[in-house]
Amino acid sequence: MPKYHTNKCGTDAILLHKSFIGTHKDSLQVLDSIKALPDQVAQVLVEISTTQIPASCSVVDDIVVSGMGGSALGGHIIKSLERQFLRIPLVVSSNYHLPNFVNEKSLVIITSYSGNTQETLSACIEARGREAQIFIISSGGKLGEMAEKFNLSHYIFNPKHNPSGQPRLGIGYNIMSIYSLLSRCQLINPVYNLTELVPLLKSHDPTPYALMSKRLSGRIVCILASEHLTGVAHDLANQINENSKNLSLYWELPDANHHLMEGLTFPKSNSDNLMFIFLTSNHYQPETIARYAPTQQLLTKQNIPFETLSFSAKNPLFESMLAVQAGAYLSYYLSQENAIDPGPVPWVDWFKDQLAK
Repeated sequence: MPKYHTNKCGTDAILLHKSFIGTHKDSLQVLDSIKALPDQVAQVLVEISTTQIPASCSVVDDIVVSGMGGSALGGHIIKSLERQFLRIPLVVSSNYHLPNFVNEKSLVIITSYSGNTQETLSACIEARGREAQIFIISSGGKLGEMAEKFNLSHYIFNPKHNPSGQPRLGIGYNIMSIYSLLSRCQLINPVYNLTELVPLLKSHDPTPYALMSKRLSGRIVCILASEHLTGVAHDLANQINENSKNLSLYWELPDANHHLMEGLTFPKSNSDNLMFIFLTSNHYQPETIARYAPTQQLLTKQNIPFETLSFSAKNPLFESMLAVQAGAYLSYYLSQENAIDPGPVPWVDWFKDQLAK
């Protein structure tokens, strides 16, 4: 189960008050969507097993996941499993246009929760023009129409376990759809006893994340992770930015050790404004694990507080899913600390309105 730690000397664990949960508005049922993550996973595992897949997907040279925002998060998480699981390169493309190398020997996974994302629709048209192997993941919309019209392989799901309607909170559909597709295409090493993931997620206690959110309140959240949890760090930053309306950034170790550390010297207010979260794992390579303690010591020397989240699971995929669930809970509870409704994204909506003019 998860462990958490703070380096603030003399700080005792803050007790979770019963009145904490539900004290602020949750108009779109964000918490219910987070709790439903295991049900999203279970739904995909049943439904996608009989879905038609591209005929030649097992002999492609590369994989491109084309998606934006919350619809791309699954691609980032699966890509982070590349060292342990993936057999060919995977690239996440969040643009109007696909990478130049995409051709008939590429598998292009087009993923848009709504099915109406401009950039993703453009990429789908381009993938057809390049005769790539195409698989569409969506709840419908224009992508669903394209899948039917052009007889493209697809998984059009009913998002019945995401009452919020927000793509970032339907991440179980996204991650498991991509994983299941690649498994059926024999492009990823299989995880055995995959059905054990559902009860594992259902048994996950959210209490530590409610406690941690109190210590994050009022600070910029900086996330450090490695290897298979790098995509989770991306997801966690996304969830905190959107659910908590709280600035969050992420970096990868060991790369961050080569540049980020010097940047912590200024401004001098860093110790008052920043909070780091380390995502640690016993599945990391030993050389990577050895970097975490001195990195944390460096923060202590600069009087910058940090938290550590670690998870115990039988394989990197299960661990990644536990970490995704933890991050969703943490972002929700931080929204409550910020006294903000976690569901609506008014600035994203404003920006889309400007583009539409």
